[in-house]
Amino acid sequence: MTHTRPAPRVLALYPRRYRAVHGPEIAQLYRDATDGTDTRTRLREQADIAAHALRVRTFLSPRQPLGRFALTAAPYTLAAAVSIAAARTTTATTDALRDMDAAAWPATGALVTYVMTLAAGVSACTGRWPLARLTGAVALLLMRARAPVSGWLVPLLAVVVLMPGAAEPARTDRRLAVALAASTWLPVCAAALAGQSTPGLGMAGQLVPAMAVLGLRTAAPGCRPRHVLAVLAAALPWVTTPAGSPVGLAVVVAVLAAAWGVGRAAGRRGRAA
Repeated sequence: MTHTRPAPRVLALYPRRYRAVHGPEIAQLYRDATDGTDTRTRLREQADIAAHALRVRTFLSPRQPLGRFALTAAPYTLAAAVSIAAARTTTATTDALRDMDAAAWPATGALVTYVMTLAAGVSACTGRWPLARLTGAVALLLMRARAPVSGWLVPLLAVVVLMPGAAEPARTDRRLAVALAASTWLPVCAAALAGQSTPGLGMAGQLVPAMAVLGLRTAAPGCRPRHVLAVLAAALPWVTTPAGSPVGLAVVVAVLAAAWGVGRAAGRRGRAA
């Protein structure tokens, strides 16, 4: 059946060339989805079209390189953000309970930001990525209100919020992201429970999780440069501290390059077997 209802005005948000090629198809899908529905449904469909148009304009659709990178990196950057939020919350909780001092608790804004970040991680683990993006956006808004939290959360959560909405990260990336979050948080948790004022993990403790995840992802089938860059981007909070000196930088580059090389060699042997 052919519909005569005009196309929604939000189609104008698409670039002209994209609209010329895909506009009629999008308009027809909109008509099919809203035929006989109420105003709320039509507004929701128009909001979805507008969001997709903005992603196309900002090169964040799943078919564009930047969008594919955001989709690949989102699980890892969210894992890093969750690890940081969990580490700060764990340390503050153990200090407050040990010293019976309420002043050790984070400020309310920081605590809510950490909770929203953890909620985003839980949503992602259960496959609810739209909810993960929403809670990540709330955390970013709280930081916009100057909540005193780690500055690393801003770029890490921004990748999650900007990832393409109609796609889901690959299973391999989701699983390795969980491993990254756990391996970077558990040592901090153990140190906090032991009563250490600082984790004292040293350079090796900061680099080992990033090395392991980088090597495993490089060895996995279908690894592309964007997968390597995604892991490195998420590992920045842990590798920038030891890389603060020339010697530390050399060590960081050497061990990450070694992890990449070992993973690549293992991947080649696996494909040849």
